[in-house]
Amino acid sequence: MLVKLNVGGQLFITTEETLQNHTSMLDVLVRHDNPAQLVEGAFFIDRDPQAFRWILNYLRGSSVLPPKHSTELALLQEEAQYFAVDGLVQHIRHLLCPSFAKDDQVRVRDTKFTILGVEDTGYLVTRGGKKFRIPASDALEATDIEVGDLVMAYRIGSHRHMPGVCMERNGYDTRIQFNGDLGTTQCKMSGIRF
Repeated sequence: MLVKLNVGGQLFITTEETLQNHTSMLDVLVRHDNPAQLVEGAFFIDRDPQAFRWILNYLRGSSVLPPKHSTELALLQEEAQYFAVDGLVQHIRHLLCPSFAKDDQVRVRDTKFTILGVEDTGYLVTRGGKKFRIPASDALEATDIEVGDLVMAYRIGSHRHMPGVCMERNGYDTRIQFNGDLGTTQCKMSGIRF
């Protein structure tokens, strides 16, 4: 079903499905009865129409944002907070000041990763020798390598990272049990990742 929005005097036409793609004030606007004023059949919202077009594009699936240190991005952050578009707010915060850095250990939905790089839209991570991209809007939390974790550890004799299990942690030293007949080896934490 089509929805008309009059934002700061500019008419926007979209669908209920678009407004319901992410939890936000706009999602609530179309799902529930509300006291919003209708102007010529459109919900009137007294906000900045230039910033709103970015919000609507985000709800449509776009990840493009205004330039990093522009006034337009600062205004968009304010408007995203006003409309309670939390994923967009997190995306902007990440762009301006990422929460994690290269080599940090993070957990996402009970899976641990090591960050290989910070990108504008999120993080490049690794687990088990494979690379993945995690958007900044995902709920990342700091974690650490613990006894029992499956890891990739740098094995000096083979000169590469190999799969193993963390058997013991003592500060920055870790004992890793490698697969097969390779036995256990002491490794520095700097040579271990998920």
